[in-house]
Amino acid sequence: MVDYTTLGLKVGLEIHQQLNTNKLFCDCPCEIRDDAPDRIVKRILRAAAGETGIVDVAASAEIEKQKYYVYEYYDDTTCLVELDEEPPHELNHDALGIVLQLAAIMHCEVVDEIHVMRKTVVDGSNTSGFQRTALIARNGFIEFESAGKLCKVDIETVCLEEDAARIIAKNSDHDVYRLDRLGIPLIEIATAPDITTPQMAKDCAAHIGMLLRSTGKVKRGLGTIRQDVNVSIAGGTRVEIKGVQDLRILDQVVMLEVERQQKMIALRKEMKDRGITNNNLDSPDILYNDFTYVFKNTPSKLVQKGLSQGLRIFGKPYPRFKGLFGYELGPNRRFGSELSDRIKLFGLNGLIHTDEDLNKYPIAGEIHQIMCDLNLEPSDSMIFIIGSEEKCRLAFRKINETITNFITDGLSKEVRNARDDGTSNYLRPMPGSSRMYPETDVLTIIPDISTIEKPELITEKIARFEKEYGLPKQVAKELVSEDDFESYVKQFPQIKPLIIAETLVSTPLDLQKRFNIVIAPSPDVVTPVFSALNGSDIVSSSIPEILKDYATGKDITASITKFKTVDESELVAYITTTISAHPQLNSNALMGMVMKEYRGKFSGQRILKLIKKFKGE
Repeated sequence: MVDYTTLGLKVGLEIHQQLNTNKLFCDCPCEIRDDAPDRIVKRILRAAAGETGIVDVAASAEIEKQKYYVYEYYDDTTCLVELDEEPPHELNHDALGIVLQLAAIMHCEVVDEIHVMRKTVVDGSNTSGFQRTALIARNGFIEFESAGKLCKVDIETVCLEEDAARIIAKNSDHDVYRLDRLGIPLIEIATAPDITTPQMAKDCAAHIGMLLRSTGKVKRGLGTIRQDVNVSIAGGTRVEIKGVQDLRILDQVVMLEVERQQKMIALRKEMKDRGITNNNLDSPDILYNDFTYVFKNTPSKLVQKGLSQGLRIFGKPYPRFKGLFGYELGPNRRFGSELSDRIKLFGLNGLIHTDEDLNKYPIAGEIHQIMCDLNLEPSDSMIFIIGSEEKCRLAFRKINETITNFITDGLSKEVRNARDDGTSNYLRPMPGSSRMYPETDVLTIIPDISTIEKPELITEKIARFEKEYGLPKQVAKELVSEDDFESYVKQFPQIKPLIIAETLVSTPLDLQKRFNIVIAPSPDVVTPVFSALNGSDIVSSSIPEILKDYATGKDITASITKFKTVDESELVAYITTTISAHPQLNSNALMGMVMKEYRGKFSGQRILKLIKKFKGE
């Protein structure tokens, strides 16, 4: 079992949640579209210097890709603000109110003045080349349980910012974005690096998610909340893993990043033990060579495809690197994968290294010939890249830079992209303060916190439902997002709250499980049912039968009428007649016969009691 305390694990979270309002700097609706866009525009972005007068390193890395960007937009749900053809409007006050409410929940200090800033982003996800963001509050804290202990984590900042455009397609020379998501208000909650275990990270994110949902004013569904995870261990460095959307794997993301950093530290030691220094890695501009001629008659479809497109194959030897490119860093991730991630940013498909099974391409014969011609030792390795000469030159330079920096400085501070299996891949260098500068088109705001009220937390609401309405905890949990429950309780006082709760939560699930019937307990369905029950026109046991009958396509009023109660004298007459006709049957058998006629009109308990009475049991 891993001792994360000994490893010096530190984790901080950045939670980004979309708010359920119009967009942040215009009146456009926050509507995600799947239909064809009305128009497109093309843009080329450049990196601007921040307030320090320096171009940010992450922005510079994006410009190196030499891409242009295509933006899809709609005439009726996007406007000139998203296209960066019109200044931003006034900041959305509804969104600001939600953020102030959450700041109060987390015991934060609200700033005296709200200033909108520009954060340089030139990966194409913002038409303007920057993201607008505003610090709203800071210096707060939250408390939650993890592994049976009460944990406290400080909240460093609470910001309000605009969401980015939505990626539609990535290509070697351009990316396609859709502007429907650009400008949706996001709350960003950043914790201090107080988290010390993967499970604590998962529980902290779940608690913050609960706080967000407690407002009733955040969007729900896939893509509406994203967790960025900052992870470091002693001897490693801080790495930001972006875009963890599935809370269920957040602890796995942390565990695998710890494993990656541990193995990268061990890999660096192995390099030093082998005597590998920067002197072994002379300029790639001198040592990489064009080996296209060797592969002209190769059976490899991968290589032949590249050659048919006019591309070439360049290779470079790495003395004493045997086995290092194949060094495993995690599930399906090796040191070669790390290097490959970095050159894919130039629009290349990756690299081939000699620690791989070369028969899968297959190019083992050609590479063996090249290594013999170069008089390489068995302890040496090579990397091969297929592409244009310009891109391959950039790629070998990046590989060389990555390895030399790793040998000299250790792990690099970087931003990584979360993958579905919990691993991550390199995205870009860690940005610095140079990316921030003031937004001059939005007025300063003096926040008014006098009218801000804290909402009832979901955890508090669950406890209240259990106590006030006598609901089982699981039913109470299911009901917290059901806004109509308490209004039904007030509207229909003759009905027990538990019956209302079961109708809204348990009965639909039971019908789906038993009969594969999907029915939504919407007001136009359950209100007439509750009205009939409140007036004693039906019994509660008839509700599943009514909903089942309604699901077959009948009108809800007709379904209710079908199960209306009758005078008990009619039931008694039927029971006595049935007993006389079948004196040999026991009560259970008679129960089945009577229920066929009166199911849903009387409770089963009442029917059985009458049967036993007239049988003399």
